[in-house]
Amino acid sequence: MYSEEFEKEFKSTLKSLSPAILLIFIFKIFLMKSSPSEFINIILGLFFTILGFTLFIQGAKKGLLPLGENMGSSFIEKRALKLFLLFGFLLGLTLTIAEPDVRLVAFQMSQITTLDISQMELIYVTAIGLGVFTLIAILRNIVDIPIKYILVPGYIAAIILSILAVDDFIPKAFDLGAVTTGPMTVPFLIALGVGIASVIGNRDRLESGFGIMAIGSLGPILAILIWSILNGGI
Repeated sequence: MYSEEFEKEFKSTLKSLSPAILLIFIFKIFLMKSSPSEFINIILGLFFTILGFTLFIQGAKKGLLPLGENMGSSFIEKRALKLFLLFGFLLGLTLTIAEPDVRLVAFQMSQITTLDISQMELIYVTAIGLGVFTLIAILRNIVDIPIKYILVPGYIAAIILSILAVDDFIPKAFDLGAVTTGPMTVPFLIALGVGIASVIGNRDRLESGFGIMAIGSLGPILAILIWSILNGGI
């Protein structure tokens, strides 16, 4: 059973990536004139990329998604709201620290910036922002607040903070907000939101389980901008 599902997922991933792979081959063969050894390394790298995507998707489907849904529904059924909010904050915090996209972008930013900041500072501030807004997203699902009442004021606040913040921090804040929606955080947090909504109410509430990452990614933007202002950005 698992071998059939793996084979199906592998073929699906290969089909999805085949246009990009074909484009890479065309440029490498006709424009960049790669040596045979480089071409072999590229083929091996693409194979491992496809294999990695397949393993990750299978792992998310079999492990992360069911676990997130079960935890979301279990906390609500037990009415452990305070504990659940604490769990949501800590989950957003730890997932962001572990998120490879965040670590990579933070490393690149720390290497090229003229500001006195380190990679870990950027990661921790980003993690706190996502943790706080994961908590807000969980509350929003429980109370059933329309998502526009969070996103619209949130982005208005981001615009105002952008006026006050150090200019060099503004693109960094929005880039870090974007990369928090990576392979570690997305499957678990969305499954968590769906698990909450599946216990609370009807189909409309179940659909409201989505949007948790839209709210969550706003947190790092605001956190980085506020951090900039506290470090002398006005």
